[in-house]
Amino acid sequence: MRKAVAAAINDAEVPDVNGLALKAMSLGKDLFRKGKNVVLNVSDMESKVRDATSGEKWGPSGTLLNEISMATTDPAHLEVVLQCLWDRLKESGSSWRKCYKALNVIDYCLKNGARRFVDAVRDNVDRIEACKRFQYIEPDTGRDQGLNVREKCKALVDLIESPQRL
Repeated sequence: MRKAVAAAINDAEVPDVNGLALKAMSLGKDLFRKGKNVVLNVSDMESKVRDATSGEKWGPSGTLLNEISMATTDPAHLEVVLQCLWDRLKESGSSWRKCYKALNVIDYCLKNGARRFVDAVRDNVDRIEACKRFQYIEPDTGRDQGLNVREKCKALVDLIESPQRL
């Protein structure tokens, strides 16, 4: 009898407390971000670029990258996207993910965005080349995370300087 009760309890659907806590935390972060954007008067497009280049461990979704690249066809949105990306490239140290993701967004938009975006990036390639000197070593692990940024930067500069690849 005890075994049957124990089996029934184990088989019963008990909510995953850790999963619920993670969802609540994610919703809380999202709500905080949206509230902060409203208070700081951040445009929808700037918010999307910031989300795509956040310091989170995961990368931006393909849908978000596509929305950003499609927005580069509008001159007003193009300026917002570029300014946000240039700001992210100035990040340093422990914010290496923001810089790395900005390089990824630039890479995606070069391949899928408007011609104006490509021209603007070519005109500002020096901003990207500055990332070739990016340095950051995680204090806990001793891992050189700056290497990721430097390698992505090198590949991106090679792409920009190769018109036939764009």
